[in-house]
Amino acid sequence: MSEAPPALFWVQHLLGSGHLRRALAVAGALAGQGVRVTVASGGPPMPWPAPAGVELVQLEPLRSRDEGFSGLVGAAGDPPSEALWAARRTVLVGLVDRLRPHLVVTEMYPFGRRAFRAEVLAFLDRASGLRPAPLVVASVRDVLVAKAKPERWLEMRDIAVARYHRVLVHGDPVLFPFERSFPHAAELGTRIVHTGFVLAAPVRPAAGGDAVVVSAGGGAVGHRLLALALAARPLTGLADRPWRLVGGANLPEAEHAALLATLPPGVVLDRHRDDLPGLMAAAGVSVSQAGYNTVAEGLAGAARMVLVPFDAEGQDEQQARASRLAGLGLAHVVAGGLTAASLAAAIDAAALAPRPAPGLAFDGARRSAEILLDDLARHDGARRA
Repeated sequence: MSEAPPALFWVQHLLGSGHLRRALAVAGALAGQGVRVTVASGGPPMPWPAPAGVELVQLEPLRSRDEGFSGLVGAAGDPPSEALWAARRTVLVGLVDRLRPHLVVTEMYPFGRRAFRAEVLAFLDRASGLRPAPLVVASVRDVLVAKAKPERWLEMRDIAVARYHRVLVHGDPVLFPFERSFPHAAELGTRIVHTGFVLAAPVRPAAGGDAVVVSAGGGAVGHRLLALALAARPLTGLADRPWRLVGGANLPEAEHAALLATLPPGVVLDRHRDDLPGLMAAAGVSVSQAGYNTVAEGLAGAARMVLVPFDAEGQDEQQARASRLAGLGLAHVVAGGLTAASLAAAIDAAALAPRPAPGLAFDGARRSAEILLDDLARHDGARRA
């Protein structure tokens, strides 16, 4: 391609920050190869800059009302009005008109984010009206949430077949082939490519330390894990070691203050650590939820992981991921009910285990960029033919 092609990404995070981090990592890898990338983000603003060469456009923010995903709310905590939805659509359609993208990427949709389908389909319709029309790609994590209604799976399949040229699955098929959580994967045929795990930055195994690191991801639903870790600490054989709690940027201020007020000697609490993946890799034991980014970083760093999956009603993705890793001996999962005693037992077991050597692919951002550039070259060539 003789000129830098434009690309438009759509991403929506609701509680944690994993979707945005993954989209920005792939966008940054593309920008590093000369693509002009714009990322439209619909979740709450996050306190990190976009990668070099990536334009980040903030839509009117929407997030989940609660950890049970019972509904959407705007920045003020109110349900979204039609005016808010219209404002978001106007920005997205305007981006299509301004950029005339050669590439459109939707993060998670159509394999999730169904509540946003009218918005996404509106700007996909606008993009499909461009002449020439862009390459349309779905970017999706390794594990999907199970659906109680079979027609939801069929809807995902039908949209993917009708509208998408490529489905990038950001995982390693040795662990999580897409068909493990999406029953119609075979019907998508060669659209599906597994890229390996996407990391925001490279993570390497580190010389083992003796600290226990407890991290709560983005922090929006992490208070329970942090408080439980404090209760478990005196029950472990590691109570005399340094413990570090990392709350996350979205840990509510009142919960952060309550934890600070109860910290015993030998325990520190950080709001955020840019070097968290390295801390996990070097720790004697890393305790966390089982979100995509945390698990990918822990595996890349050969961390001794204890996973406490987020398990709100209907949200089985983290449980599926944790169970698979535990079955392969790559992590420990709390057995039975989650109590201070059961968490302490899992921490002690992990401390005695060898560090894992998973032998998986962790260059998903670079690999995604390579695939997209190859697809773009073929797509643009077909458009000119």
